[in-house]
Amino acid sequence: MAPDLPQAARLQHVEAVLQRLLTNSPIYGFTLSTLELVSVTQGKATTRLRLTERHVNSKGGLHGAVSATIFDLTTGLAIASWDGRETTGASVDMHLSYLSTARVGDVLRIETTAERVGGSLAFVTVRMLKEGGERDEVVTLGQHTKYVKGTAARGTTEDAAAVRR
Repeated sequence: MAPDLPQAARLQHVEAVLQRLLTNSPIYGFTLSTLELVSVTQGKATTRLRLTERHVNSKGGLHGAVSATIFDLTTGLAIASWDGRETTGASVDMHLSYLSTARVGDVLRIETTAERVGGSLAFVTVRMLKEGGERDEVVTLGQHTKYVKGTAARGTTEDAAAVRR
């Protein structure tokens, strides 16, 4: 059961998780240092990133590995927003579908939703859109499964069960 966190506390918590991940992970810090947290609700995090030269491949399009890195980081934010947990698990499976591309200067909006965060696994979906024009264009869609056993926030039902084991 996810605790009922006040919205301001949830936002502050997810921002702290983001800053910690950017600081402690060299790949996140190098690739995603300009990622902005736009909004947070329970199980959902929306971020924004303006693409630079470090985000594109040799043909000038968004690099697939960068998309995967974005998804890996932002799915953790959605999981953290679920119940205030500090750690967000380890990847079990990640699937990305590349529908379009983006280039240097484009702004991406990443909409990440934790569909379910259970005792062992979290299932998260992601939509990455290129902002602009009359309608934002979907660039990448994805699903990410993470192993989250033992990462529950203190004081949750899952945490209490882990303490009893």
